[in-house]
Amino acid sequence: MDLKKMDFTVVMIPYFAEVIAGDIPDHIRFLRFEAMKRVQDSLCYYEKLGYMPKLLCAIAEKKCEYIMAATAKADMEQIVKPRCPHYDGNRFIPDKYGIPEEEIICWSETSLKAPLNSEACKRYLELFQQVLPEESRLLPF
Repeated sequence: MDLKKMDFTVVMIPYFAEVIAGDIPDHIRFLRFEAMKRVQDSLCYYEKLGYMPKLLCAIAEKKCEYIMAATAKADMEQIVKPRCPHYDGNRFIPDKYGIPEEEIICWSETSLKAPLNSEACKRYLELFQQVLPEESRLLPF
């Protein structure tokens, strides 16, 4: 699938179908369905803010994969919410459920509220180069 030309809803449809039709206990079905709806709501919000479909589709795919593997409510909560990396004083360490594409959005939104410090700028650039290698070649540095 070419994520650049897709809509995140199209990415999520097979996962919704698996949750609805899969042979799983009802309480797991409910947890997964609710988690996926919350992810979909977040992606709709990001879409309204104007973020690239490529980022949204990648987030949808990764979060749905995590959701399909999870069976506990606590794990679902961690998966649904954007995950902040831990800063150990030298570098940022991604969370277990961290998704680089979503972290880029978080850094972007943070930068609109206040200037990023040098460590945050480095992390943002590192993620940008990792997630958007073609676009990062256009940067002047």
